[in-house]
Amino acid sequence: MPRVLFHAVHHPHPEHLDALLGAMRRLNEAARGIEGLEEIGAFHDAEGGRVVAISVWSSPEALQAGSARLFAGVGDLPFDRWERRPRELLTLPEVAR
Repeated sequence: MPRVLFHAVHHPHPEHLDALLGAMRRLNEAARGIEGLEEIGAFHDAEGGRVVAISVWSSPEALQAGSARLFAGVGDLPFDRWERRPRELLTLPEVAR
């Protein structure tokens, strides 16, 4: 069973960058103890103005089961107002290790 990478590219308005990064920290805290979640993090591309969030899951099933719990804590946040364009989401199976 391949591991899975979930990848989100956010394009925040500069004035909402701190709020978005705060939401990423909340996600990292909410991630503790979620079964099948092997790694989580967020990275800031200061030059391009993007925030790239990643999570690595032990399987597609782990992603499906754990993502509801993970994202429940940020579901009420105004990402649509914070971002200059819709975030880009991508789920990829691991092909080499």
